[in-house]
Amino acid sequence: RQASSAKPSARPRAAPMNTSWRDRFEKNFISPEKKLGLDEILEEAHDAYLGWLAASLTAFHSDFNEDQVDQLDRIFQGESRIRSIANDCYNYAINGRFRLAKDAQEQEQMNDDWVCLAILVQSARPGIEEFSLTVRGRPIGVPAKLEQLLFHAQIRALLDFSTVDGFDEDSDSVPQFFSQPVPGYLTLKEIALLGQMSERAVRNAAQPAAADRLQTRKEQSQTVVDSEEALRWLKGRRGFIATRAD
Repeated sequence: RQASSAKPSARPRAAPMNTSWRDRFEKNFISPEKKLGLDEILEEAHDAYLGWLAASLTAFHSDFNEDQVDQLDRIFQGESRIRSIANDCYNYAINGRFRLAKDAQEQEQMNDDWVCLAILVQSARPGIEEFSLTVRGRPIGVPAKLEQLLFHAQIRALLDFSTVDGFDEDSDSVPQFFSQPVPGYLTLKEIALLGQMSERAVRNAAQPAAADRLQTRKEQSQTVVDSEEALRWLKGRRGFIATRAD
């Protein structure tokens, strides 16, 4: 057979978490004041991965056994990778540590990791809720903390695109996963999430009599805070560490 002269197609760039999922998730599952610890995030990432494997087997075969889960895990080699990506996500979302990619190749590798975590986060909950799974003797719950952590990372990126030198969605430094419309402001709920505090506390801080008042404005019918003002105010909150991108 004559070999085709067509060049292989370029690898598609994965899009960030879709808007409809984000809107539904933010409305139903986000609790801005929830505190997240690294150990529980790593444990939840591990369980969500195993639950996702077991749910996939159950969906197609009506059941699963441990050998099948282990076989899929050997194919995907995902346990250690998911824990590593979840650790990177925690370091960025909570601790503000972000390593910029040195070139396009490294950017693509980093993007693959973030997309891998996002696919797990977006797909784990339905199967775990549907099948009430127990894997390796552990009951698997929905990854609520991991979901919030990844959402937290996206909101931090939204702020960082406007305020951090080198954090540029048009360069090879930041994974394409984080590409999103950058309006130059945050909502009060987004500020609450970054500060790990209640939305009510943020609203109170925007009152005229508040010490270190948070300056707000209206964007159509929504109360928002310009990014530079949001960063200034968040730097004074104990639950927030400003991003250090290097």
